[in-house]
Amino acid sequence: MKLLEKFTPFNHNRNFIIFNVIALFFLSNFLFSDWNCRWDMSRSKRFALTESTEKILKSLPEKLYIDAYYSSDIPGEYKARLDLAKEMIREIASVNKSKVELRFFDPDSNETDRKKATEFGIDPQTLQKSERGSATLKQAYFGVVLTLGEKTEVLPVAFFAEQMEYQILSSLKKMVKKNSSSGVGILKAPGSFSAPPPGQGSGKDTYGIFITQAYVPENGNVLDVNINEEKVPDEVVTLIWSGAPSLTDIGKYYLDQFLMRGGNLVIFAKTMDFSLDQRNRQYGMMMGMGGEENMARTSPESHNLQEFTKNYGFEVKSDLVLEPEYAMPMGPLVQVEPGVIGRYHYPLWIIVNKKNGGLSKESPLTIDTDALLLPWVSSIEINPDKQKEAKFVKILESTPNASKKGDFLNIGENSVATSELTPNGSPILLGLHIEGALNSAFTQDSIPKLEKKENFISKTVIGKKNNIVVLGTPYLVSDILATREFRETFQETNIPFVMNLLDSMSGDTDLLAARGRKGTIMNLHPFSKTTQIFFSFFNVLAVPIFLALFAFSRLKRRNNVRASE
Repeated sequence: MKLLEKFTPFNHNRNFIIFNVIALFFLSNFLFSDWNCRWDMSRSKRFALTESTEKILKSLPEKLYIDAYYSSDIPGEYKARLDLAKEMIREIASVNKSKVELRFFDPDSNETDRKKATEFGIDPQTLQKSERGSATLKQAYFGVVLTLGEKTEVLPVAFFAEQMEYQILSSLKKMVKKNSSSGVGILKAPGSFSAPPPGQGSGKDTYGIFITQAYVPENGNVLDVNINEEKVPDEVVTLIWSGAPSLTDIGKYYLDQFLMRGGNLVIFAKTMDFSLDQRNRQYGMMMGMGGEENMARTSPESHNLQEFTKNYGFEVKSDLVLEPEYAMPMGPLVQVEPGVIGRYHYPLWIIVNKKNGGLSKESPLTIDTDALLLPWVSSIEINPDKQKEAKFVKILESTPNASKKGDFLNIGENSVATSELTPNGSPILLGLHIEGALNSAFTQDSIPKLEKKENFISKTVIGKKNNIVVLGTPYLVSDILATREFRETFQETNIPFVMNLLDSMSGDTDLLAARGRKGTIMNLHPFSKTTQIFFSFFNVLAVPIFLALFAFSRLKRRNNVRASE
């Protein structure tokens, strides 16, 4: 007590109190300097780390060095972005301090650092510096080098904080991968979609941009499987069926036996044929694609494929689904309603999301996806009784207001806009996940003659589990989505979903959450008249009312003091 009494005089000493406050301020800053105190309040949480970071960094086989080459002399309008990117890297490195060492280098102030950056392939980026009445150009470095043992990966441009986590984690995945094969095969047959390198051959019925620029660089090579001529190789874990392949009896048998061995199948089904009118590109829907002469008809292979897939409990119907409200806005800006400028929705390009109930909230295949764009999608019918040991899960559905149209549907902008839509009354199935053991579509007596009966497998082998994912559109990652108008949706929504889908089929879940942290497609609706009136009055009256209440409170307090005196 005597010791406390000695400090009692200081309790009323103003200088002593100020000194303690300042000392506490500096001490707390020192103690919390290494703490990450950011709080991401955005709906999509694009600036927060996901569980993917902890999964990968906690399992590093050896020490990881993150060398960040960032310029210090940059225009002020870019500094906030750069500081956020640096903070994100620090937060990533702090997840496993014992295995991750972060080092910053400044190429602007050190010639040696500039030479190192150039040697690694990090080139300066040109920025525009805005000044009074003029603009000048400035070159700056924003690159990151990852070193894990003897392997090195370079991120020439690592500037956007919301992309930083995925850039680093996907690079690490490549560094720790032990073989060059992805375990994915592409089914080849007449009528199937191809995946050529981007170029003259790219179009509606190709998906080469996704395969060559997104999937292969991250996961490794894919195998072409000529299903009518060869069995599916053992190294293929997941087979992609895209389009309407013409399958022979032997092709169906090879596909069936691949499933019986425990293989996985992803189907991007096509049941309707149509071409796109290239005339008057600048005036029509989808940059001219969708003129009045474009008629959708049932694909010649549809019936053959439907009869085959019925054996596994599903059938993609020969129709196209139209969604009146949740559809992709496109085309020129017009007055969609009095006082509102926008783009008309194209009902054949459907947007499914969790808000409208189109995306399953429980399925692990869609849990990290907020929205998807489904161009020209067909309905799916299921018959679970065909495969009683498998689980059928609906992962994509339309709203009850959607409708279906079959043969001879004109997909042109004007025709679709003026066509009468009859609501289905219940959600239409657009995507399906079948999981579990399957029974073969063949019997001992129905297998092709040249195949040995003793090698026939009638049911999924014990200890294996099949996954079949059926999507009613072959255009989910079509090269047509890489055009400027749809590129953002393609890159940030559809590609991450398909990448996650293929990873899930192979049991690799490390990057699912990080990929899912992308932009979403959201329909913007104008404020109602009532809401507009409310905000108008709020903006006009809020400040005066606040000042009036404050003045009333002050006057009341003053009168109370005078009354007490």
